[in-house]
Amino acid sequence: MLKSLCRTSLLFICALVLFGVQNAVGQETRTVIEPRADNFIFYVDNSGSMMLDYQAKDEDKMAVAKDLLLALNEDLPELDADFGVFTYGPFGVYRPVSPYERADMARAFRSIPDEFGIFGRRTPMGGDLVRADNEYISGLQGDIAVIAVTDGESNIGPRPGEVMRDMYAHYGDRICFHFISLAQTEREVGLVEDLSGINPCSVTIQAEDLQKDFARADFIREVFYTERQVAVTPPVEPEPMPVPRVEPEPEPEEVIIFSNVQFEFDRAEILPEYAEMLSEAARQITEREDPTVIVEGHTCNIGPADYNMGLSERRAQAVADFLVEQNVDPEVIETEAYGLTQPRFDNDTREGRALNRRVELRLE
Repeated sequence: MLKSLCRTSLLFICALVLFGVQNAVGQETRTVIEPRADNFIFYVDNSGSMMLDYQAKDEDKMAVAKDLLLALNEDLPELDADFGVFTYGPFGVYRPVSPYERADMARAFRSIPDEFGIFGRRTPMGGDLVRADNEYISGLQGDIAVIAVTDGESNIGPRPGEVMRDMYAHYGDRICFHFISLAQTEREVGLVEDLSGINPCSVTIQAEDLQKDFARADFIREVFYTERQVAVTPPVEPEPMPVPRVEPEPEPEEVIIFSNVQFEFDRAEILPEYAEMLSEAARQITEREDPTVIVEGHTCNIGPADYNMGLSERRAQAVADFLVEQNVDPEVIETEAYGLTQPRFDNDTREGRALNRRVELRLE
């Protein structure tokens, strides 16, 4: 009797476990991008040492730093967080901490001076950080990430390591320092390593590595955002309709494939240069008897697949809306979204990814 009861109980438990596994496997999810902090501050060295050559690029370090920041900004997803751009040596605020806006961030990075003398422009990395804290950081709400762009020099004022330790002690887990390093000498590299070793939250990358697309994508994920899976309630399937009688299809007209419409990174707005081509497409569509217009949206491979699927839907819909504004009947337009699943160009290059951010338009 006892053995039979135990066997029955075991079978019941196994059934519950299997039922739970099936439910977990069958549950649909989507990926949500969430910022790792509420505030992101770029703290950029603008002192005389940044006018020295960066040997890996044969350019001055200031020019290299600005190019890297602009490339990073292009690849950042639109985050619901505040961003600021400060410099040290001398201290400057080129963008107060405010909601992220890609074009405004690019203007801030471009406005940082990149032509000045080497001498008489010292590097108060620690002293200017104290000023930034007193005047700006201390008034921020939520978590704070400081991305320091440094060549490993600090030659006046309090030591930056002591200042950062004081800030970690004051803010606790609310703050974290990350580093984009242009350090070259053993002493410079040592300072950056010391600063990044203060707290295990820090992420550090060398400038020449940040120039590589895949490394930049990894740095952005590690510093700026995290991904979370959320459950999606599947739609209720409608009752099946009676199968209609199939009429023989007429001979199809010639299929016309228009030039691709390209998009900026993480954007779904139609660029002005495509207006004339789309207007001509709309004219041909309205002149066709019983047309069908296929509008296919695509993305590059940066970012989660679910996010890119939604982005490709928005791009396809933007083109469809433009055609409707040009008197194309919305009933003849079919939009299809493919996200990152159908690249036509090499996603390992910046040019290939730019070409993959596209909408393909076909008239049947």
